Amino acid sequence: MSIFSGAQVKQTPSFSKLEAFARDHLEADRYPNDYHTFRLSKCDICGVVPFGLTIEHHTGSRKGDFKGRIVGQCSICGHTTLILSYTGEHRQRLRTETPSCACGGTDFYVGECERIEGDEGLMGFFDEGVVVGMCAECQRTQVLVETD
Repeated sequence: MSIFSGAQVKQTPSFSKLEAFARDHLEADRYPNDYHTFRLSKCDICGVVPFGLTIEHHTGSRKGDFKGRIVGQCSICGHTTLILSYTGEHRQRLRTETPSCACGGTDFYVGECERIEGDEGLMGFFDEGVVVGMCAECQRTQVLVETD
């Protein structure tokens, strides 16, 4: 008899799906000479976990060119993590959103993919990026913000 009998054990999803979604969104295959870095967001205490997210849009933010902050609250311990800050002292908060999935889930595994221009094998400048989320409930992926 298993010690897990009767208990539901949630398995950690494959993050290759999230990375592939981010790379596809940036059309990475169209830029073979550029570097595409991907990293998962982590809670300082628990590691890679789903986060409840708050996205603050600041002045100058528009579709495709996010300005603001993304803050995550760990779904395990409640610790708050600054996932992305792309703003400055001169910017003001315009609005705040809490993303949710079509299934109703509000916790997401979060990843960021950036395109760095490549020039004759050397790394160049940041070109664009995307922050993506994968629902902890149904594993549906979505774009959270795009940076330019």
